[in-house]
Amino acid sequence: MNPNMTAKIKRIGLFLCFLCLVVLITRIALQLHFIANPTTVAFSFLVLVILSAVFAGLLSAIGISVAATLCYNYFFLPPIGTFRIAAFDDWITLFVFLFTAILISRLTAATRQNAREADLFRLAMTRLKEFGTWLLNVPREQLTLSAVAEEVVRLFSLEYCSIHVYSEGKWHHFSGTARSDISAQIEESLKRPDDHPTTVAELADEFALGVRYAQIRRGSEPLGLLVVKSKNLPLSAIGAIAYMIGMRLIEILENVS
Repeated sequence: MNPNMTAKIKRIGLFLCFLCLVVLITRIALQLHFIANPTTVAFSFLVLVILSAVFAGLLSAIGISVAATLCYNYFFLPPIGTFRIAAFDDWITLFVFLFTAILISRLTAATRQNAREADLFRLAMTRLKEFGTWLLNVPREQLTLSAVAEEVVRLFSLEYCSIHVYSEGKWHHFSGTARSDISAQIEESLKRPDDHPTTVAELADEFALGVRYAQIRRGSEPLGLLVVKSKNLPLSAIGAIAYMIGMRLIEILENVS
């Protein structure tokens, strides 16, 4: 199954689980009305919102916030059993609860996302060191652009990677082994009568396929283009990969000349 579809199904499943928990908390509170007052119920709902933001993401947490607010209004604010609100103070209570729940959702989700990005950055740095070591140690006679692209795919667990070099009036591309059908789509887009667009700006069309790119440079002179498809690789890491490739190519070019 497609990883994106799997992730969506997982998020939907978690959302439904938390929605069931909202119903369960409401039912328990109604049965234990002599113990559970509206303040206790509101606090329980807020804890549930925080958990949904951590495990299911921001959108699910907002959905749970709205569901909890509706339950809180219908079952715990007079007149009970309707969505009407009699007292002005209860209006304020309801809106404060909804605002607090959504704000907590946003902050919790942002904290989780920042932690995830930090983990991805640390992982990318580790792999950049491995890639740099490989790039420096591979013998020059074994170093091909296809081999470089293949190693980038392997080390960084990418969906696609290719290196484009413009010479003799057209673009030449060297790709690594992709892990999904996106490789076939990108390769097909490159099979044109003129092989490829002739300007770097035109290569931006590949963004339609969800790729990102960085120039491989020799000083101010572009040597080629690195094209990558990955959701988990920071843009700074893509630039660092392109820089490392450029440095090794410059070394080879200088030795040849």
